[in-house]
Amino acid sequence: MRACLRAIAIHVAKADVKHIRYINGDTIPQNSGIANLLGGQPNPFMNSSEFIFKLTTNLLIHNNAFVYIKVDDMGNIEGFYPLNSSFVTYMESSESGIDDTGNLFVKFNFRGGQQVIAPFEQIIHLKRDYFESDLMGSSNDSALYPLIQLTNTVHDGIINATTNAPANIRGSLHFNGTLKMSDMQKKADAILSRFFDIQNNSGIIITDNETGEFKSFENKSILLDAAQMEIIQKQVFGYFNINEKIVFSSYNEDELSAFYTSIISPILKMYGEAFTYKVFTERERGYGNKISFISSKLQYTSDKTKTAIIQYLAPTGALTTNEMRELFGLGAIEGGERRVESLNFVDVNIKNDYQMGMSKTANTPNTTSNSPTDESTEDTNEPE
Repeated sequence: MRACLRAIAIHVAKADVKHIRYINGDTIPQNSGIANLLGGQPNPFMNSSEFIFKLTTNLLIHNNAFVYIKVDDMGNIEGFYPLNSSFVTYMESSESGIDDTGNLFVKFNFRGGQQVIAPFEQIIHLKRDYFESDLMGSSNDSALYPLIQLTNTVHDGIINATTNAPANIRGSLHFNGTLKMSDMQKKADAILSRFFDIQNNSGIIITDNETGEFKSFENKSILLDAAQMEIIQKQVFGYFNINEKIVFSSYNEDELSAFYTSIISPILKMYGEAFTYKVFTERERGYGNKISFISSKLQYTSDKTKTAIIQYLAPTGALTTNEMRELFGLGAIEGGERRVESLNFVDVNIKNDYQMGMSKTANTPNTTSNSPTDESTEDTNEPE
């Protein structure tokens, strides 16, 4: 179970968080305080990757994940805190006793007994399986917990069969006649000390009428076979919509690309939308401000595919030098934001003028002449 959660959360946590603006169709990164917080250290306790990992894990386990936006007295954002609450309640301000305006608040109850009530406008709420409630994602209890109990039972059975095997009853010792319990115990202790010792390398014991007759029991631990284990495993993988090869990192390029498209990309899109609408006002969004969780699909391709893409796109000026280096895990270099484009390409907005200009140049005769007649004509026009 944890392996599935970790596989998804690790890949989501690869995302870079950016504050961008759309201006006249162009996407322009912004070096703002919000960008520095989300892209560096959202709060004093975790960096950006840890923040995204924790947020994603909460979302997958509970189908709900909450982030508290901490602001100062001026309303400026100071930090983002993922909340791991045991119980969440939506309420109007009049119910919480804060005021009587009817504004929406969220009450969080934590396992330690603490309780926090925060304005809904300062809470980012992410949801999965969102269909039963108007406010919350559907609980995982009915679907996930039976699987957890089943897998735990299987694991416990394997552990018990391995670690507790010496404590199991291995046989019986039979004595002729009727003996007192104390006498039987003495005889049994004597046999155990003589024959069931680590120094008895032969594994053989010798008995007679005096020592009693030992009969061994066949002890077989009942465990699930491979087919049954595979069924349970597939149920867990199926619930999280993840491939076994992703969990065990044995995937190929196509499998990893499908995982990104079906799982990672939708989660990142959800994060971007949720953060954008809570971080920026309607007016700020109108100016094109947006929070974007970016994880390039090209990161999930092989080096061979990356090389082919660069060979195709680089001549068009679609990639900067640093973008090409980043695909191979190389650091940025000075001047690496420069775009280089092949002269075989032309701007579509001026291609007609360019072609007409080339046509005129080709059809215009060379009028330059160095004949004596031209030189004499120029000389006669000069003043004496």
